[in-house]
Amino acid sequence: EVEVEQAEAEAEAMSEDDVEEVAPPPQSSAAAAPSLAGGDVQISAASGLLPEHLPHQRALCPLHPFHAAERPVAAPVDGNEAACPNCYCFACDAPVSACRHWRGGDPAHCNAHGDSALWRQKRVNAKRQRTRAARAARDPLGLG
Repeated sequence: EVEVEQAEAEAEAMSEDDVEEVAPPPQSSAAAAPSLAGGDVQISAASGLLPEHLPHQRALCPLHPFHAAERPVAAPVDGNEAACPNCYCFACDAPVSACRHWRGGDPAHCNAHGDSALWRQKRVNAKRQRTRAARAARDPLGLG
């Protein structure tokens, strides 16, 4: 009761024009995290959500182990074709369900990962193709 009366007295003493200085909050680990190349987003911490509930590259899936190949190959490597509903194709930057080359092709996209310079280049090329296609759809005659 004494504490409540004291807090009320302090609140009354402070008028609406008074300003109370407070220390800034400590910098979060997310704010201190280094930026990623290519504009990718990295989530460093979350509360209430598990990593498998968030979209992620197949190579970073918390539910299915990934086995990196030294170079792109045409067939899946050691179960890399397994994916959860939130896995994205690294090469296509699309959900696994939308990747036409997931289980096979030249090369199989289920083996794609960001540690490979060849896969990173394939990702850049795929993004350029998507950008060109989107521009062509907006301006089919190329007048724009």
